[in-house]
Amino acid sequence: MPGSGTGMECAVNGFESNLLHMKKIIVILVALLALSGSLSAQNPPERVLFDPEYQGPVVEHDYYYLEPFGDHVGYSIYGSRYRRAKSDRNWGIFLATVVAPISGLFAFEAFAVDNPGMGFIQSGICVGSLAGGIPLWVKGRRELDWMMDDYVRRYAPRPHSSLTVGPTRNGMGLALNF
Repeated sequence: MPGSGTGMECAVNGFESNLLHMKKIIVILVALLALSGSLSAQNPPERVLFDPEYQGPVVEHDYYYLEPFGDHVGYSIYGSRYRRAKSDRNWGIFLATVVAPISGLFAFEAFAVDNPGMGFIQSGICVGSLAGGIPLWVKGRRELDWMMDDYVRRYAPRPHSSLTVGPTRNGMGLALNF
């Protein structure tokens, strides 16, 4: 009965091979889970307090939080300049990420079906939307960034520095917090 012994040995070897493969997969999954936990610990979530009735910085437990720079803050402080910057950014995003790819696809299709006139028109629309959309996107983003920087510079609370004297394990200590 040598044939039956070899079949049993093959089945055992196949099972051991599958078990070894499963062990490798489990070790990789555990390593990825451990790594993902440490990666998310590097970027703790921002704690921002938001109170729609209050238009300024919020202090909680000796920590300063600046109210999020939302539309109501932008419109109330910067008015039409904020509206224009936001409109420029939004139109730039729309032209560069929606109109340009769609017109590029239509141009490709027009050239594929031997309609070069429509292909050139669609190519012109694609290039024009990119040429107009990218500068609008950048201009609006820069203007909004400037407004945010100005808002933080003007309205962000400045923590006070302090000098304290107190007991330590080895005697007295002097602490400068700034």
